[in-house]
Amino acid sequence: MYRGSSLNMTSPELARYRVKEIFGPTIQGEGLHAGMPCLFVRLAGCNAWDGRPETRAASACPYCDTDFRGGDTLDLAAILARLQPPASSLQRSALGCVLTGGEPLLQADADLLAALGAAFSWVDIETNGTRPCPPRPANVFVSCSPKAVCGQPVVVDPDWWKILVPEQQGFIEQALTSGKPVFVQPTCPDDGPQGAGYAANLARCVELCTTRGCRLSLQLHKYAGVP
Repeated sequence: MYRGSSLNMTSPELARYRVKEIFGPTIQGEGLHAGMPCLFVRLAGCNAWDGRPETRAASACPYCDTDFRGGDTLDLAAILARLQPPASSLQRSALGCVLTGGEPLLQADADLLAALGAAFSWVDIETNGTRPCPPRPANVFVSCSPKAVCGQPVVVDPDWWKILVPEQQGFIEQALTSGKPVFVQPTCPDDGPQGAGYAANLARCVELCTTRGCRLSLQLHKYAGVP
């Protein structure tokens, strides 16, 4: 496992993280910062699925649409160097950053979160909630899309929830009683935001918005055709 551990507290430059990819500028498609420009850091590895096609159906996240296997082992300085935006884009301090996975909290530590928070105007951590979040700056936010991972309860205290419908509707009550914003997002059984299955899931999300006070999340990046 690649995470900072206590070594980071005295020598953060020695920390190593397994990074699947770094890309952008693009837009954040989900949650409270949806539609805003950002760069993405995708950390490798996940505890909800091992990423192999043959184990997808039996995993806690069979609808996952992300490749999070492999990647490069980078220290903090190398991650920040790769996060330099192209000269034609906004300066890094004017962009947001999305820290995602896989499950980023398997690796992310306080040093990484502090560095990203200092470099960007805002940072979203996209987590399944089964790991607590390390200490973080005020501009680093936790977005929890809870997953039913066997023996690993949802323990994170997020800034908002993103409930995938219909697969994770069982977490609706927990999310609503937290007092935090609750986004509902239809999963895409028909390879993208299209088809009869997606339309049914979207209709259920709209119902949850009008009857339970949830907020609709539509993965704007997929509609816009950007990564």
